[in-house]
Amino acid sequence: MSAGPQETTFTNVADGDAHVGFQAQEVHIKGGYHVSDDDPPERQFEVGLRYLEISAPPEARELIIKAIARGYRNSRAYFYMALALLSGRTLQSLTDQELAQLAHVRRWAAQRSEDPWARGINAVGSLLDSLPQTTAETPDPAAIGVVVKEFESLNPPLQESILNHLEVFLAGPHQDWTWQKTFATARRDRTANDRVERVWKFFQPKPIPPRPVPPHPIRTDAADYLRAVGGSALLLVTGLAVVQYAWAHSWLRSAGYLMVALGAVVVAVRAGFTIRLARHRRRAARQRLTFTPRRAPTQSDRFASAMDSLFDRYFGRYLPPDIARETWLAETAGIRQTLRNELVELYREQPVDAKRVAWLVRFLASDVKRQWLSGELTADPEDFRVPSSTRTAFGTAVFALVVTGPLLLWQALVEAPFTTVIATAGIVAGARLAIQGWLAILLEGHRYRDDLDRVRRDYEDRRAAYDRWVHKLESKPTDAEMAHWLDCDRKILVEDTLRHYRVAAQDVIAHAFIEAPVPGCKRARVSKGPWRYSRYKLLLFLLTKDGVRQVTVTLDFETMEFGDQQRLTYQYNSVVAAHVVDARNGEKRLSLTLTNNPRDELTITGEWPRMPELGDDDRIASQVSLDASGLERTLHVLEGIAAEGKEWITHENRRERTGLRRLVAAMEG
Repeated sequence: MSAGPQETTFTNVADGDAHVGFQAQEVHIKGGYHVSDDDPPERQFEVGLRYLEISAPPEARELIIKAIARGYRNSRAYFYMALALLSGRTLQSLTDQELAQLAHVRRWAAQRSEDPWARGINAVGSLLDSLPQTTAETPDPAAIGVVVKEFESLNPPLQESILNHLEVFLAGPHQDWTWQKTFATARRDRTANDRVERVWKFFQPKPIPPRPVPPHPIRTDAADYLRAVGGSALLLVTGLAVVQYAWAHSWLRSAGYLMVALGAVVVAVRAGFTIRLARHRRRAARQRLTFTPRRAPTQSDRFASAMDSLFDRYFGRYLPPDIARETWLAETAGIRQTLRNELVELYREQPVDAKRVAWLVRFLASDVKRQWLSGELTADPEDFRVPSSTRTAFGTAVFALVVTGPLLLWQALVEAPFTTVIATAGIVAGARLAIQGWLAILLEGHRYRDDLDRVRRDYEDRRAAYDRWVHKLESKPTDAEMAHWLDCDRKILVEDTLRHYRVAAQDVIAHAFIEAPVPGCKRARVSKGPWRYSRYKLLLFLLTKDGVRQVTVTLDFETMEFGDQQRLTYQYNSVVAAHVVDARNGEKRLSLTLTNNPRDELTITGEWPRMPELGDDDRIASQVSLDASGLERTLHVLEGIAAEGKEWITHENRRERTGLRRLVAAMEG
């Protein structure tokens, strides 16, 4: 085993019972892969084409062939049928039935030479015809030039489709110029369509709309109304008795005292209630900031625990300047707990994933920060402030009542001392009961109206934030875009590896890829589509006459950054075994054993999310993920090397040339 000075030892990606955990996972129901036997053939073809675009040819073959069999016959359908039959496969794996289908496609195109799709089919046939069919046959540069000219006369989208799906076949004389075109396209498309600005959106769950927070119902009861009405009645009866006796003693002076006292009562009640209402609102606002509710969720309450984590995360992220995280979390503990309890009560009754509410938690955290910076959170709003004129009026009215009240009582005492004393006690008791009862009723009514107004404003703000977030997610990339970007990343890695090893494209006998998730990454997929990951572990195998060059690298799919590479060079006879391990939880792992290394296992697909509402969608997604991961092609190469060593190259070339002769003969027939 040999290695260059920059080589490092290949290390296990996962071993034993290790498994891949995911930070977040999402299934987007709308993905464009839903199709049934009852759908029209046009729909079946379009879904098959989508599978072909994401490098899942088995599913594409099945649907495209079914659509053509049901009458959807045109040059475009036959062009993609040919690509689906050849994509990701070796010539030796083609069955007699598939060879007959390719021959039929070739005959169809030969009769429609002016059709651009038929010209694409003819170009595919010319490329395959130009490949050497025997070891003694040498490429004719002039013939190659004619084939290249025919290929370059096609529309660019057709050229790219052919290069993407016939990569396995375009070796030998075509490898240099086809790889050059492929690498140029990858460099151009890798950042196309605002990838960096959009790719993260694919892993975002569908947000759940906001719900209005129902205000606490009015908490007054019959006792409050009994105190208010009973106290008022008692105050009225005893007050009239005092006025009657005072009037009898001296109606002129009593009238003056009574007018001043009644005016003072009216002013004192209005001003006093205004002061008490402001104090009540201020206390409620402070309680919202500082009061921590008693109820704490149990550990089994997964939704509540997830909400705790979200609130801690986002409140710890949206910090005012010059405030430490710990200080900010302590200062906002009350309002954070209040908001958290609101959301838990709103969404816990239905099976809601906490990640779908994350947008709302993020908005609430940023809104609390905004209120803090603007002073709204700590300063008294205008509704809480009492004008000085109101306080002056209240004080003056109380003073006037203190002066005129005793004078009026004295007038009554002269006429009926005993009755006046009893009435005075009734006035005090009635006033106290009436004040308590009416304060409770009126303050609670204002509290309820304030809550309704706050709920309306909060809902409008949250709805606006929801609409902004939904609008932002509208540019979420399609699954086909995700597949194309990943394919570009793979090709850039191939180009970088060739440059590092100073290997020409024509010296590469074969190459194979495997993509796998990095533990702890985010993953998402569309329904019936393959899993997409935010971080990948990529394995590239380059086969040359000198041996195998294996490159392992981590790809941050969202930032397009490759991590540190691990390179390993070994001879063909170093590969002892290669096979796929099926784990009980739905994982698929590639096991590779070398003579001088322990067995290495790489998780190709993560465990199923086990979402019963998706039916058999998990099984379909697992199979499509395997088809799109490159595992079949890679396993074919590694198993061949493990079984035959370096002789696999000679044997594979012979088998492929035999398959090519069968294909050419079938097409000519």
